[in-house]
Amino acid sequence: MLVKRLSSSISWRASRWLARHTAQHWLPLATTAPVVSFSFDDAPASACTTGAALLEAQQARGTFYICGGLTNQHEQGRPCHSLPQLAALAHAGHEIACHTYQHLNCARASQQVIQADWEANEQFFKAHGLAPSSGGFAYPYGAYSWASKRAAQSQFSYARSTIGGAMHGRADRYLLSAQAMYDTIPLASLLALLEQTAAQRGWLIFYTHEIEPAPGPWGSSPARLVRLLTAAQSLGCHVLPVQAAIDYFDAGAP
Repeated sequence: MLVKRLSSSISWRASRWLARHTAQHWLPLATTAPVVSFSFDDAPASACTTGAALLEAQQARGTFYICGGLTNQHEQGRPCHSLPQLAALAHAGHEIACHTYQHLNCARASQQVIQADWEANEQFFKAHGLAPSSGGFAYPYGAYSWASKRAAQSQFSYARSTIGGAMHGRADRYLLSAQAMYDTIPLASLLALLEQTAAQRGWLIFYTHEIEPAPGPWGSSPARLVRLLTAAQSLGCHVLPVQAAIDYFDAGAP
């Protein structure tokens, strides 16, 4: 049993290494201005309401990664999104993207299971008049493999990871880096990363889950979202949803 576990662990690590160093689809980040994106995994109800409202108050929009199977459910004791909330997000101009249907670990599941899950989310999006889930994608748990990355290249316009830090010069379109903005992370370090991104004219994607005054370990407070958003804008960053940022870079980022 121990040998089997060791073999599985080595195989998993090798697959992640291959995903990070091969099958790359480079997006040049030639730009005269830095870019910051705010994203919300699983789209808890508070992210859809409080989070979206705070972005809109500053004329900004975010990216919400949706698992159809979490609709009207609870996760970590907190309510997830409802269909009216998703419709309101789309109407307001936020990006609605795929996070698998059942919050699937794409590094552990077979390709058949992953594809079936992606198709289930696609059907969920179509059934409720949302943007096709074959647009953007984020790996649940930040769990990816070489095989799931290759599969994502034929299914989505991009794939976002949870590899921390900002991107400079170029970005792997199917393994985009993203930085957690949880309240458990020192705010000073995130502000420093913002300043570095602005100085190097890079791209920084933030991600979190709920937006509540007393968030859990994977959430952020409204005050933190506002502080990072206003700091990004004061540093001259364009604040764009992830797909809009890619379109901006693809257009040559004038």
